[in-house]
Amino acid sequence: MIMVGQKEITSKLFGAKLALKWLFTCVCSIVIDQIFTLSKGFGAKLALKQFFTGVSSIMALQTGILRKGFGA
Repeated sequence: MIMVGQKEITSKLFGAKLALKWLFTCVCSIVIDQIFTLSKGFGAKLALKQFFTGVSSIMALQTGILRKGFGA
């Protein structure tokens, strides 16, 4: 029973690390895009939209990965 619990915890930790890696990759690309945007006001809104879209897609993917893990 302990082994199963440890496998689930390890799987969750790996998933969390993967989600953070994806998150920071998205943030990095948004910041790079932001540097090249001429209009700061529009660029900030666009960057926030891209950021939240990126986070939303990461969380959707992460939720799907966790569901598959529980089903396996």
